[in-house]
Order: sequence, then C-alpha cells, then structure tokens
Amino acid sequence: MSSAVEVTASENLTSQADMVLEPKDRLNHIPLSNVDSPNVDLPENRKNRKRNLSLKDKLPSVTEQKDESDWPYELVLVRHGQSEGNEAVSRSKLGDLSAYTPDFQKKHSSSYRLTDKGIAQAKLTGTYLRDKIGDHYDRYYTSEYVRAMETAALLDLPEAQWYTEITLRERDKGLLDNVSWIERNEKYADEMRRRKRDAFFWAPPGGESLAQICQRIDHTMTTLRRDCSKKKVLIVCHGEIMWGFRVRLERLSQIRFHQMTSSGDMKDKIHNTQILQYTRVHPKTGQVYPVFKFMRSICPWKPEYGSEEWLEFERPTYSNEDLMHSVQTVPRFVNNNKPPESEEDVDY
Repeated sequence: MSSAVEVTASENLTSQADMVLEPKDRLNHIPLSNVDSPNVDLPENRKNRKRNLSLKDKLPSVTEQKDESDWPYELVLVRHGQSEGNEAVSRSKLGDLSAYTPDFQKKHSSSYRLTDKGIAQAKLTGTYLRDKIGDHYDRYYTSEYVRAMETAALLDLPEAQWYTEITLRERDKGLLDNVSWIERNEKYADEMRRRKRDAFFWAPPGGESLAQICQRIDHTMTTLRRDCSKKKVLIVCHGEIMWGFRVRLERLSQIRFHQMTSSGDMKDKIHNTQILQYTRVHPKTGQVYPVFKFMRSICPWKPEYGSEEWLEFERPTYSNEDLMHSVQTVPRFVNNNKPPESEEDVDY
C-alpha cells in the first residue's frame, strides 16, 4: 500500500511558536533561504539567510591556510531509508492497521528493517553521494539501529569502514515505541496534547525530549572534534537526531525549531535518506572558517524537497529589546504587583 510522505516526528504541530510569535512576528514558515521577507525580524532569521557566495580571488588550498580549529572540515548526515515503522505509521494515519500484525508488534523500533522503497532510496542516495559529494570519507559512523546499518551498507561506498555509535540511536519513544498513530491518539490522547503544546521540551512517557537529544549531540560533537579534526565525516542516523544536529550546529532557537517543524514547506522537512551537508570551507572561495558555517539539505529521490544551493548561517544574538519583544507576545495569567519587600514569596 502506498504511504504518505515520510517526515520526522514533529509534523505540522500548533506549537509554542504560534503563541510566542503571534500575531506580529509570525514567520509564516519562511525558509532560511528567504532573503526579502518583511515579516521576519528576529535577529536569528535576519542572519540565517542565503548569502551571496560570490567567487573571489582564489585562496591558498585548505591545508595551506592557517587553521587552529579542531572541527572536521566537512560533516555529511544521511537519514535512513523508509523503514517498516515509517510505512506502518503512514498506513495507520490513513486508518489502515494492517501492518500491525502480532509479529510486527513484538518488535522494538531498533530492529526495523527497510522496505523495498527504503532500499531503493538508500541505493539512489549512495549514487548521489558518490557522484555529487564524494565516494571517500575519512570516518564513517552509523547508528546501531538496524535500519541505519542497512542504509549505510546499501550506500555502497567503496572501502567504507563503519563505526557503530550508540549515541546516534533514534529518539527513545518510551511507551509510544512501535505504537500506531491511531492508538497514540486514542490511548495516549493527553500525552499527544502535551506534545502539541511544546514538541521541543515534551518527552513521551519513559522517552526522550528533543532537548535531551541535543545533549547527546553535544557528546557526539566532542567525539568528532577529538577524533575527526580536519577530516571529512559521514554519519547515517535518524530524523530526530538530524534535527538535534541542526539545533546545535546552526544554533536554532526552540522558536525557530517550532517554525521549521510545523512548516508546510517540504524543504523544511527531513525526509528518508535526506542529506544534510555541513562545511567550514567556503564552497566557492575555499576560505576555511573555525566552525561550520555553510549547509545544504538535499533529497536525492525527490530533488524538489531539497536544494543543492548552499546557505550561510551564524549563531544569532539578541539585544535586550529583541528579547523583550518576544517575551511580551506571551500572555501572562498570574501576577503579583506588591513590592518585593512586602512578603516572603515562594520562588519557582
């Protein structure tokens, strides 16, 4: 049975971003590449825009430039192909529970295999990597989950030697692991409402929040800086993990995260076998920067879901006025207008 388009877990939610940015600062799902949107006035969205990467005087080669940074030169992230779980959830969203057989329900999500569609996606992505990005990397990492290892092998990269890394595992769904979309919304209706309220900080019962995933990503980045300095690295992992990388590498705020994950623009999603490519080497001039500064998101099996065009980003900063402007868009329901010395208050 044909399934809907596969995206990561935070699909089209009405989230905290709707509250914080309504009505004046609503971004209307403006992608990072948009330059001329008059509605975007958070500094982070002014800075994280496509820059004119014009060809300048040729610089010395990467290895000839003075570079004291310990970051890799390039990081390529690949999401696994469509899995049994992706297909089962997509069917259940259409009211079809045929995939949830007794045998399938005994599985933990870590043991999902790829569907035939996922196998085709992985092979196509391998061809894209070899032809367009590179067939050799200095270090190869994959999540230990079966669908990621299967995808890594099917990329068919010559002479690849893979390191399995447990910290790259998918987000722990807790009690919602391998549960149909219908059951989630019926049996766990209260949790799904909490998820809708704030998908970034919400954790499923017994599982992890996106914020906790970001802590795992920090550990991975420490490993990369220690073991892969000035190298080209390939990682095969999962959609939620790739969102964690986006948040930490691009320094996306929780507000920007909510805007992108609730966006109707398919380019803002992380689809099966989506490629996120980061580099700290200017794509045209060759200038080396101390941290990752350029990225692009590519979907080999559906080119319109990504772009080969590079984006430049930098960590946003905020003035006092910027912070207060965002704060004042949030309604306050409880107040105490007595002077501070009037009574002993309880701090929360």
